[in-house]
Amino acid sequence: MNRLRWSWKRGRSILPAVLIIMLTVLFADSVYAARYTFPYPTAENKKGLMIGDGMIEDALELNICHATFNFPITHMIASKSERSKARSYSYKYKGKKYWFRKGHIKAWDSVLKKLKKNHVIVTGILLVDMRSDLKNLIYPSARKLQSGYYTWNMDGGKNQRQIEAAISFLARRYTNSKYGKIVGWVVGNEINTASYWNRAGNVSFSKYMDLYARMFERSSDIIRSVYSNARLYVPLDHFWNIRYEGNETYKGRDCLTAFANRMKRDGYRWNLAYHAYNGDMNEPSVMAPQKYGTTDDLDTPIITMKNLSVLTNYIRKTYGAGTRIILSEQGYSSTYNGGNVSAKQSESIALAYYLAMADPMVDSFIYYSHVDQNLLTKLGSSYGLWKVSKSEKATSKKSSWSVFKYMDTNLSDPVLNTARKLSEKMTGKKVSATRTIQRGALAKSGKYKPKKKLDKGWKRCGAVRTVRRKGGSYNVLKDSSGNKNVYWGIQKTFGKLNVSGAPRLCLTVRDGKLTKGKTELLVRVFSGNRNVFEASGDISSRKTQRFVIDLSRWKYRSRITKIQILLKRKSGNWKSGAGVVLEKIGFR
Repeated sequence: MNRLRWSWKRGRSILPAVLIIMLTVLFADSVYAARYTFPYPTAENKKGLMIGDGMIEDALELNICHATFNFPITHMIASKSERSKARSYSYKYKGKKYWFRKGHIKAWDSVLKKLKKNHVIVTGILLVDMRSDLKNLIYPSARKLQSGYYTWNMDGGKNQRQIEAAISFLARRYTNSKYGKIVGWVVGNEINTASYWNRAGNVSFSKYMDLYARMFERSSDIIRSVYSNARLYVPLDHFWNIRYEGNETYKGRDCLTAFANRMKRDGYRWNLAYHAYNGDMNEPSVMAPQKYGTTDDLDTPIITMKNLSVLTNYIRKTYGAGTRIILSEQGYSSTYNGGNVSAKQSESIALAYYLAMADPMVDSFIYYSHVDQNLLTKLGSSYGLWKVSKSEKATSKKSSWSVFKYMDTNLSDPVLNTARKLSEKMTGKKVSATRTIQRGALAKSGKYKPKKKLDKGWKRCGAVRTVRRKGGSYNVLKDSSGNKNVYWGIQKTFGKLNVSGAPRLCLTVRDGKLTKGKTELLVRVFSGNRNVFEASGDISSRKTQRFVIDLSRWKYRSRITKIQILLKRKSGNWKSGAGVVLEKIGFR
């Protein structure tokens, strides 16, 4: 009897440990991520962009603070023939091995690394589209229907686990690692217009919202088990109290109410990713009379940037200021009814940004899109900051590019001034710059001897293939596979460099294999991310040239944190092997 009693007591004492081991095996993803508890980051402003393919260097030149990044789960999953270490990454989730394509993952890595290095706050977008061998990941009643993206198959079995494994892989790889940093995730796309952007097929509204809630809750469980302060977003477009034409479309307000009630019942935190397009999506003006109509009350048919406060006030009053909003997709066309309306596009971009900056409920304004898309342009929507070729490679900047770049600064411009005044009239709040830019001369110089040499520590910047150092000289070769329109060169970072005693930055350019045509040399001096001094000018090919930039009147010269020396074609094309030698860099 005593022996039996002792055995039971001993067994009872080790039972918690056994349970912990069992739970660890079953929920390995939850245990793994306990270390990611850092606060959700903040940015200097709300300027963001959905970055075009191959355009990361240009996006950084535009000084974005936010970005969204699409993750089509069906693109990353390896096919049976790709399940090898040579072609895919293996990953264990709940005891089972899954495979993800190396090519896709490495391409994402290359962009996300640069965004992290430049302190851009990134929000990922989780999507499932059609792939013939992965149809089972789509909800059954939608598999035979055409769509952009689909409702996920949350069947509780192997198909759901495949989706979960992909999300777990992404969260672990990109929460805060050498591969990148993603702190927010949008689950799906425009759920109220399900006919194309989150298609579930012929199901009732209550069933549809149940399916989406399960998508959101499992994503939240997995991602927040990796990073406790991650923000999960439900996405809606601008159709607030009306349905977009066709079946499988719902009122945004109805979707939000049903979703919020479910999240309250189940105890989940949520945030809103809103797309504040115009009613007529080809219409370039924020302030034009809107198709479907806008009012300043909750019965408004649609919500655009024109009446954004209807949405933000409703969210704050109904769900609290802790429920955050990102404007994760909206754009304005540079063409309308066959005409060029670039000036109107520029003004609308700036006005929309200033309206977002004035609203304390909005965390970011993500502009769509970086470059034109030929399919949309044919339909009348030329949203890009760049025009593109038939292959959708960026060819030339629109006037909106400069407006987008400088709309967060102190620079004066007729378009920016108009947008500022209109925003202040609409919101009653003054538009304030979050960055200062001072421009100076890139003057030619005679021979010089730097007092403070900067011979070491220069790294590649922009579309650069290689940087080779020899003494105090840097041979910089352009990456000809990249976009020919982006800057390339070298940069050097500092703790806080004080050049008050020798405020003239000097450098020599020689042996430039730059071909005929005009090449621009741009020098940027940074004090943190907020304050920049710029000087630019033309340079010649195969000729030694010396330059000096006078910083004596720049008040931030005592705390310089970064210097960039960059080149870009103003006309003509780069030839293969284009390069330049930069040397004798320093202050005098």
